[in-house]
Amino acid sequence: MNIKLKENIIFGILCIFLLIPSVVYAHGMLLTLEEPGVLKVEYDGGGFSPRTEVTIFDKDGNELGKGLVDEEGRFHFDPSLEVYTAIADDGMGHRAEYKEGVEQKSIPKLPVIIGVFAVIGIISVIFNKRAKQKEQQQI
Repeated sequence: MNIKLKENIIFGILCIFLLIPSVVYAHGMLLTLEEPGVLKVEYDGGGFSPRTEVTIFDKDGNELGKGLVDEEGRFHFDPSLEVYTAIADDGMGHRAEYKEGVEQKSIPKLPVIIGVFAVIGIISVIFNKRAKQKEQQQI
């Protein structure tokens, strides 16, 4: 085996380990209205951070309240408040937003994972062809 092929194989294996689905799933955060007066915060892969702060706003953007989630990842507020938007921030770069009447859309995970691996494969093929072209030019 030539050195370039070995490097490409090592690069491919490294990419696979870095993109294991459990790592990919952990990056999203969801904020949903469970019932009047209760917002639920959780990461895409499950769980939540107890340091997550939720801020609720009315239609005009005025802050109605702010606080940390409880031990179940829920933020409780007065159900009589007309909450139009809410923002959850865990202080570690994860942020989620809730808007009244807007349905949360999530991207199916399997096609995204397949797409990532396809892009990595295409990049690997391109670099392999370039390496072969340079090798032939040197001969």
